[in-house]
Amino acid sequence: MLKGNLRDIVPDQAMLKYFKGHVEIKKMVTEAASKEVETYLVAFSNGGRTKLHYHEADQILFVTKGKGIVVLQTKVEMENDNAARVHMDEEHALEEGDFVCVPAYTWHWHGAQKGEDFEHMQIKKPSRTIWLEE
Repeated sequence: MLKGNLRDIVPDQAMLKYFKGHVEIKKMVTEAASKEVETYLVAFSNGGRTKLHYHEADQILFVTKGKGIVVLQTKVEMENDNAARVHMDEEHALEEGDFVCVPAYTWHWHGAQKGEDFEHMQIKKPSRTIWLEE
């Protein structure tokens, strides 16, 4: 059994390279506790957000505070053998109590709306995440 308290979890500084703006990320369920589920609590300040990415498993975002946004790909067009254009035309406003499931292999980003703070729990099976932005 795993029991813990968010006050005791140290922010994961190594993950900050995958975000823009001010963000705090805490890994709630470690691999030592479960190899079946990965859970993070992520707090975004004043428009902070993730960089563009996709996961090799479905991802559930459950909003715990504030106002946020998730932006999803609608189409990927190959420009040549080594380049593609990702259309990011599907936007969803999020607020406390909302949840969304982002399908595996869907390019997306999520974070706080401009001028707002936002917090969500991220839940998914452990899997690779591919980051597009440096």
